[in-house]
Amino acid sequence: MRKIRALLAILLAGAMPLAAQGKRLWVMRAAGEMVEYDPANFSVRQTAKAPVEAWKSPGSLSVNRMGQMLFAPAVSLPLSDEDKAAAHKIWIWNGRTESTIAQGVEHKNEDTGSNQVVIESAPAAYLSADGSHLYWFANTQRRLEREGVDLSTITSFEAWQTDLSGDGREEVASMKLPDCRCPTGTCEESCPVGMEWTSEEGVDNFFLVTQFVAGQTSPEYKSTARYQKKDGKWAATELPDPLERVLDAGPGGNVVVEAIPDAGCCGWSNESNDETFVLLDDKKIIVFDEQATYKNPDYDVSFFTSNARLSPDMASLAMTVSATAEANKTIQLAEQGQANPEESQRIRKALAELPAVVVKSVEASPRQIALVPHATLVGWISDKELLIVEDHVLVAYHVGTGAKRKSSVRVEDPAKVFLR
Repeated sequence: MRKIRALLAILLAGAMPLAAQGKRLWVMRAAGEMVEYDPANFSVRQTAKAPVEAWKSPGSLSVNRMGQMLFAPAVSLPLSDEDKAAAHKIWIWNGRTESTIAQGVEHKNEDTGSNQVVIESAPAAYLSADGSHLYWFANTQRRLEREGVDLSTITSFEAWQTDLSGDGREEVASMKLPDCRCPTGTCEESCPVGMEWTSEEGVDNFFLVTQFVAGQTSPEYKSTARYQKKDGKWAATELPDPLERVLDAGPGGNVVVEAIPDAGCCGWSNESNDETFVLLDDKKIIVFDEQATYKNPDYDVSFFTSNARLSPDMASLAMTVSATAEANKTIQLAEQGQANPEESQRIRKALAELPAVVVKSVEASPRQIALVPHATLVGWISDKELLIVEDHVLVAYHVGTGAKRKSSVRVEDPAKVFLR
């Protein structure tokens, strides 16, 4: 216990300048209008305009703590015919003016005997936390095909930074993945690619890269490296175990919140145990354990953490607990399940409160500090106050006292709220 608190104190000390900054709150309205509110009293501070398309794809819009915005829809490899023909551009608001930048999506074909070489790349762009740069990440694949069937691929992963206009490229990191054969005829089913994770507040002094294989029915995670910037240089450290779904991380990436999703596939939702951990150096703290909490092995309903955020002082973790079923709808048996009336009743009682925001302490044996039924987490306003969505309205919730500050700000979708 003392060791965990000491480690958190050390990490927090390095983060104090950032943690001391006031939070900024943006809400997306119809047609891409962005409204900034003061989290202290929910008064309007200013408005800005994002692309209309962001309304239907809020996950493609990022906002950093400087108030800059970036709309960059993800492009997946292999490229679809539609993506090959499209003129891919990203939109950026630098805090004063808007502009568009070519995304640099690439597709080339080269004939080599009876085979064809296909070279593809689709860079993803991210804002920096300090507002001075864009960070770019890309897998470049050189696939060997014959009559539309993948034979093999050579994949490289690169990261670089530019200025806010996309110029002045500076290399940050690169790695060549192992040459890979494609026995199923589709390389993504058997060959690894790099998958980056960055803070929603913008890239600061670290990011994570996981090598994973999409697979036929479920992904396989190979390894994860943490890239950290120190004295102007980036260096990679391979983590002991690969990360699956990163939900949040502390300053420098030394504290990571990871979720292990259910392995269910092919129409099944509950075939394994959903878990969420806080990883702190060599410590693995369990903050959510589906089967231990809900005891639901016989029914095809999965309980999971849909999002999670560390408090600014990293002493607490808030999570939204969700489920794949609803209390008033039919729940079928799991693939290997047997009818159990007590379990069914217990599951329905739990579903009646979801989604719910749960707050736990970050320590060796986490304590539940707060539970807010019928709520979705947005983030932390301060060490003790959360921003949540209740009945489509923004509410500030004090973790210690349970007091609420209800706003008049209506929210259609929590994904359209950005607390930075």
